[in-house]
Amino acid sequence: MAKISDTELQSIINGEISNSLGFLGGNLSSQRKKSLEYYLGEKLGTEIDGRSQVISTDVADTIETILPNLLRIFTASDNVVRCEPVKAEDVALAEQATNYINYIFNKDNPGFSILYTWFKDALLEKNGIIKVFWDESKKVEQGTYKNLNDDEYQLLVNDPNVEFVETEEFEDEKAKEQLQQVKEMAAAQGQEIETPVPMLHNCVIKRTNAFGKVKVENVPPEEFLISRSAKSIEDANFVAHKVARTRSELIEMGFDPEVVDSLPATQNVLHSTEKLTRFGDIDENPFKHSTDKSTEQIELYECYIKIDYDGDGVAELRKVCVGGNSSYTILENVSVDSNPFCSLTPIPMPHRFYGRSVSELVEDIQLVKSTVMRQLLDNMYLTNNNRVAIMDGMVNLDDLLTSRPGGVVRTKQPPSQVMMPMQSQTISQQAFPLLEYLDTVRETRTGVTRYAQGLDADSLNKTATGINTLMTQTQMRMELIARIFSETGVKDLFSKIFELTVKYQDKERIIQLNNQFVPVRPTEWKDRYNISIIVGLGSGSKEQQLVILNNILERQVQAFQLQGGQEYPMVTLKNFYNTLSKMIENAGLKNVENYFVNPDVGKQMIQPKPPPPPTPIEKIEFTRIASEEKRKLAELELENKKIRAETAEAILGFEVKIKDMELKYNTQIDVAKMKADADLDKLVTSNRNKTFLAAQKSSDTLEQQINSLDEQRRTSKTEPGSEPIQQG
Repeated sequence: MAKISDTELQSIINGEISNSLGFLGGNLSSQRKKSLEYYLGEKLGTEIDGRSQVISTDVADTIETILPNLLRIFTASDNVVRCEPVKAEDVALAEQATNYINYIFNKDNPGFSILYTWFKDALLEKNGIIKVFWDESKKVEQGTYKNLNDDEYQLLVNDPNVEFVETEEFEDEKAKEQLQQVKEMAAAQGQEIETPVPMLHNCVIKRTNAFGKVKVENVPPEEFLISRSAKSIEDANFVAHKVARTRSELIEMGFDPEVVDSLPATQNVLHSTEKLTRFGDIDENPFKHSTDKSTEQIELYECYIKIDYDGDGVAELRKVCVGGNSSYTILENVSVDSNPFCSLTPIPMPHRFYGRSVSELVEDIQLVKSTVMRQLLDNMYLTNNNRVAIMDGMVNLDDLLTSRPGGVVRTKQPPSQVMMPMQSQTISQQAFPLLEYLDTVRETRTGVTRYAQGLDADSLNKTATGINTLMTQTQMRMELIARIFSETGVKDLFSKIFELTVKYQDKERIIQLNNQFVPVRPTEWKDRYNISIIVGLGSGSKEQQLVILNNILERQVQAFQLQGGQEYPMVTLKNFYNTLSKMIENAGLKNVENYFVNPDVGKQMIQPKPPPPPTPIEKIEFTRIASEEKRKLAELELENKKIRAETAEAILGFEVKIKDMELKYNTQIDVAKMKADADLDKLVTSNRNKTFLAAQKSSDTLEQQINSLDEQRRTSKTEPGSEPIQQG
């Protein structure tokens, strides 16, 4: 199979975009627009002039009740996720990875704001979408420098990130005057100095600062495209992010300026009805066209498509960026490992990508309640201002139509004869039970009760057991949504952060973790992917967990007392510390070390106790032992002096014998002298008693050698033809 050409790829991308879910219009867009209108309390379209137009806010109330509970679950502690090791040797690595990944999400990115928008999109518009990618952004800063010397100017010249816009070179007048004075002084002494005048520089520069980091962005639901047959982002053949960028932004992203300049400006295709609805309550026309070409907006589609691009029969994932309106121009085409999108939904629908929103569960209830409330209010208006039947020509209509307290109505006959009130039947007895029923239906569908909202004034009259049951059911619904969020989108998010950090961050980074500045080297995490990311979700609310932990602490204290206050395997000080630290965490406090010391650390901090002072009897005994030791030391010193004297006498004997041999045999004695020197070394380094014996033995050996040499000499003189002993 042949490689796909750019023209063929362009045609394929055009088809995928136009056939994707979320491109233009359709049921999906209409449903999301409707949800936004209900949340914002927009008019229903059934309003009548002069009649009540009140809107019930059930959609907004339900979402705004669920959202704080979800955010509290995920943001109550410093770490949104934990990296748990699967091997013992990965414990330290997992702890560092946990701290650093959460640092990236909360410090390098606005973590709380991202979660808030992400969750709210999901609760309101079916699915929330975020984008996680490695950002190699370049920040260009312009600066002006004046009066730089040659060294300072050369530093800018040698900087590869600096581009000169304007430069100016001129002589340093002050240095020129000083140099002239020096030349005059030198000339007076008959010397000549040839030194150039120092130069100064003024310049305007552009500095490009390149830096890389993991970036997390929220994607508005209307900007996300996905193939119609997809069940998830991972198995989708096509996903894309459609967005409007200015020509300047496209050039800064690294695209060819000539190609960018040739792209047509957007024709409001991206300004969907959803986006207009989102801004409609504050601005009727939020999207204005620019007259500056550099700030004109261009449609950009960042597409991720599975396609057999190289013709080997196997589809691979590629990132293809295209720009334009209906006929798209390819700006980038590269191979990638994965797409950057993560999605979550509160009510997943099996076997399809888009789930259901909480808004959909409440919209019909809001519509009915709004209708009933309008009719109830209209009825109350009519009841308070009844219609009146009059006899034509007998009542002044201007007086009658001007309704005011204490007003006068002029009549030509007695009022009872020419005016008769028309009674309106009140509907409050039917309306209020209906509204109560609708609230009950909403609670059943969503799990959001009036007790959870704090709206029931009669809750004190209810039994504690009944309220607890309702609150538990509510909590279960909240925790189900939280569990769905954690096991789908949130886990995918932090997995992508981990993978991007390991892949792209090749430099050490010093950051503050746990009140300490520590170096982080993600390159050490390579080939260590045996780390599972666990989103921490507790059982029940923080208050419930505190009650449970208090009960555990009481049982631990009882067990510790039964052990007689000793650390046995059942309960240890570390068990107490774990329980107390968890209680502090659930109470919303940080830095457990401010309240309790880890027993492992405390053991290291304990200093050994000094020995007790000696008793009077022990002092006497110590004095006696010290005196005995002094006496023994004096005896040993005397014995050592005696040995040193005997050793000195032996050494003196050696020296006398050696000198005698030198006189008799000259050089023939060298060997014996070396042997004697060696023995003397042993005499100094060995035990003193043994050394003295060895010295005595060496002295005897040396005397034997002298006698042997003397005998050889006498023999050589008596034998005829004998040669004298040669030197060497």
